Amino acid sequence: MKKVLLLLILVGNVAFAQKLTKDQLSDKLAESACACTEKQELTKENFELTIGICLIEGINAYEKDVEKHYGKNVISNDKKMEELATNIGARMGLKCPAVFKFMLDEETGDAEEVADAEELTISGKISEIKSEQFITFIVKEDSGKNNQFILLSSFDNAFLLTDKVLKASDAVDVVYYEMELFDAKLGKFVSYKIVTDIIKK
Repeated sequence: MKKVLLLLILVGNVAFAQKLTKDQLSDKLAESACACTEKQELTKENFELTIGICLIEGINAYEKDVEKHYGKNVISNDKKMEELATNIGARMGLKCPAVFKFMLDEETGDAEEVADAEELTISGKISEIKSEQFITFIVKEDSGKNNQFILLSSFDNAFLLTDKVLKASDAVDVVYYEMELFDAKLGKFVSYKIVTDIIKK
């Protein structure tokens, strides 16, 4: 009897230790995320947090396989995490359509919010341009008021900023909309001016 139990334990351990292929891992993580999210009451407010927690739960459960295919500390690597989340999200569409539909509804809603955002225009002179994680720049109006803008998406004239064509004191017209983004340093949401077009005079 003891030998049988020992054999079962060994077989179980070997099966558990088997390495998963990247596709198999994505399937397992999608199943895990589906099972986790389906236990929760999803709302617009808690959706992203719930999905994030469920993904991390699955990543921890298959830590060795995740490390093999995506490297160490995947949670802190934005590029790898995005790749992993994309692979899992595609499979969640087949494994838990209700949750996937919620994901699509959220994306559609966000896109509509941006599309409906009121576009504003100001004129002035560039006083400063910073290239860090994002490109930000300050335009000083004739009244003396300073306005800070952030470049988040591509548009026809974006090269004026990305290729460093614009210089301090250049006169410009800026088209933008306002959006609240979470500032991790301040620990709160802050209203930012998101540039959608810029014209050098």
